[in-house]
This record gives sequence, structure tokens and C-alpha cells, in this order.
Amino acid sequence: MVAIHRLLRGDLAVDVSLQGGGIWRFARGGQTLMCPAPTAPQLACFAMLPFCSRINNGRFQYGEHQVALTPNFPPEAHAIHGFGWQGLWQLETQSDEACVLVYEHDGAVSDKTGWPWTFRVTQRLVLSDSGLSVTLTLENLSNDAMPAGMGLHPHFPSAANMRVSMACAGRVVMTDGFLPEVEKLGGHGEVNPLAGRPWLHRNMDDVFAHRSGGAQIVWPDQPWSLSIEPDPMLAHWIVYALRDREFICIEPISHLPNAVNINPLKRPSAGEMKALGPGERWSATTSFGTFAVAQSTLQAPSTSC
Repeated sequence: MVAIHRLLRGDLAVDVSLQGGGIWRFARGGQTLMCPAPTAPQLACFAMLPFCSRINNGRFQYGEHQVALTPNFPPEAHAIHGFGWQGLWQLETQSDEACVLVYEHDGAVSDKTGWPWTFRVTQRLVLSDSGLSVTLTLENLSNDAMPAGMGLHPHFPSAANMRVSMACAGRVVMTDGFLPEVEKLGGHGEVNPLAGRPWLHRNMDDVFAHRSGGAQIVWPDQPWSLSIEPDPMLAHWIVYALRDREFICIEPISHLPNAVNINPLKRPSAGEMKALGPGERWSATTSFGTFAVAQSTLQAPSTSC
């Protein structure tokens, strides 16, 4: 049986799974704020490292490396979400309100995945009075530079009357060659692409570029709302939701899909991956804050996942 560690602070609770190094459930009082995914790895939130989203057929060239990644989510043709979400993490430290998980991508794992660099990830989860913070630290243990990206893949309960707000400047459209192209969403700066609740009408697997600020989720029939405040380095969003499912994913990411096949040496704020030098460490923190919903908006509780 995979170990589950529980963090508690007041009425906040987080269950952490060592398999996949992720959150199995995040709740405040009786309200679920993150819910387990209905498919593998069946986590409410997991880290995407050392890349986010997809790499076209798992193939790219970086410096002297010609890389062909082992398919990791058949029948998906593309390598997806990195490696930590399918690995076994170690519990390095723990307390009632915090823990640190560690994932080692050593030479043996490199042989299996096809990723020619070795690296180490630490993930620190801390509960405060208002919510949860997740800090990812990626360390390159190789002798040459490694393309690097990171993000989080949380699943939130979905409901027809929920409201989601975020501000961003562009939408990412994937070409036939699986290369992202960014188009302006509006002619007057940032807009909220989720204002019309598009997940009620169609399946979503959409990428939004160059965010401004965080995101807010309000469930009017529940006592708590949630804010997502990513590190500035996590400059983009992926929104994933299936029309008839009771979840929505709002994922902060550092780079656009397939970015390693664009220009891996540009700054990640432009949509590319970071060049992480030998021995270099890179950290990013995302905070999930809880806020009370005005009592006048409360109705009978709805079904949550």
C-alpha cells in the first residue's frame, strides 16, 4: 500500500501520496478544494517536472543530445507531464503542518525514461491559517545544461454555477506540427477567458499565455472560495476540463507545450524552457489561499468529487 501522510492545521487538511509525489485531497472543514483525478495517477494535484504538457512524439535535440523519450502514457503519442507524477517519492521531513518530498531521477531512471540528464526534485508542502503553499525545487545533477520546466496539475471540483476568473493576454493554438502559436485574446490587454464558463459547453484542453495575477475559484453553494497565486516564473496556464466530468484543472506552468522544440535558450517568460546549468537549482512557489464566501450566496450544498 502506498504511504499517505496527512497534514493538519485547524480545519485545513491535506493528504499527501508518495506515489506520484502529489496531493490526494485538500479540504477545509467539510469542503473538498482539490479532488482526486478519475484516471491515473488519481491524484488531486501533482508536479510536472522537468517539463510541462507534451513534447511532440517525445523527440527533440538539445545541444549534443538527440533525445527520444520512452512513451509514458499510452496510447498518447507524445511524452507528457515529465516523470515525477509516475515515480515513487521519498518523505524527507514531516511535521503536523508541513512535509518535504524528494524525487531522484538518477542514471538508472534516465535509462528507462530516455531523458539523458540526472536531476533531483524537492517538494515542500506547508499549511498556513489561510491555505497551502507548494514549493518545487529542481536541481540539475548532470555535467551539462538541461532544458527545464515545471508546473502543477491540480484538479478542482466543478459545478455548473461556479465562477473562475483569471487574466491573460494570449491563447495558444497548436499547429499541425505540434508547435504552439500565441494569438492575442483581446485588443485592449488582458481578458478573462473563463468568464463564460466554456467548460459547460465543450471539452477543454486550452493553453493561455502571459498571465496577469492569479486565478480565483468561487463555488457559490460552498463556504470557501480559492485563490491560486503562482510564482512569476510560472507565467502561463493550462485549463483542462471534460464537459461531463466533475472536475476542472487550472494548471500554472513555466513554458508552452513542446517548447523544447522551439528555442530552448530563450527566457522562459517568453514561453520557452529554462536552460538549467550543471549544479544549478531553480525554485518556484505556488500558494492556494482560502477565502470565506459571502453568506448571502450560500445555497444547498452541491455534489463535489
